Amino acid sequence: MPIVRLPKGELRDEIRQPVYDSEDLVGGVSPVGEHNFFQSVSGKSLAQTNMTQPGAFETAKSFRLQGLALDAMNFRPENIKVLPLVIERSSLNLKIGEKVYWQGCARFACGRFWQNAATTAGEYLMQQLGIAAVQPVILAGRHAVDINPLQRFGVQWVIDNMTAGEVAEATPAAGTLIRVTLSLKGLLRRPVQ
Repeated sequence: MPIVRLPKGELRDEIRQPVYDSEDLVGGVSPVGEHNFFQSVSGKSLAQTNMTQPGAFETAKSFRLQGLALDAMNFRPENIKVLPLVIERSSLNLKIGEKVYWQGCARFACGRFWQNAATTAGEYLMQQLGIAAVQPVILAGRHAVDINPLQRFGVQWVIDNMTAGEVAEATPAAGTLIRVTLSLKGLLRRPVQ
C-alpha cells in the first residue's frame, strides 16, 4: 500500500507524471545484449531521464504504476532496418523489489510501428516506434502496482537471437544513434511543497 500521508500527517501531492529513462543504440556497436532502464541515470539530461537516482525513488516519493511504453524513432535512411529487427528480437522484464510484474516481447510495449519513406532519390525516411497517446501496456484498477520510496525497480531489455547478418543490419550506422525510451505511466506521489 502506498504511503499517502507523511509521518507528521501531511498529505502527499499526487500528479499524473510518467517516469522515463533512455538507452542509446550507438552507431557501429551491436545492439545485442542486455540493456537496463533506470539503473544508470547520472549524467543524463532531462531529455534522457527524469530520475534523480538509479533504480529507486527518493524518501517520501512513490509511484503508482498504471502502464508502460517503449518508444523510439529513426529518421536516417542508413538505419532503416534497425528498429524493426531490434523490436522483433527484444523482450522486456519489469521488476519491482524481488518480483516480476510484467514481461513480454518488446512489440507488446511498443504498440505499433510506423514508417514513412520516399524514393531513394529523395532520401526521406521517418520511422516511429510507438504512436502518440498510446499506452500499449495498461495496468488498470486493482492491477496497478505501487512502487514505494527507496524500493528498487528497473526494466531489463534483452536483444538476442539474431544471425550475424541480422546483427549487421540491426547495428546503427557509424556516427549515428537511435535513442530508445522506456516510460512508466502513472501517478507520482511526493511531499506537498
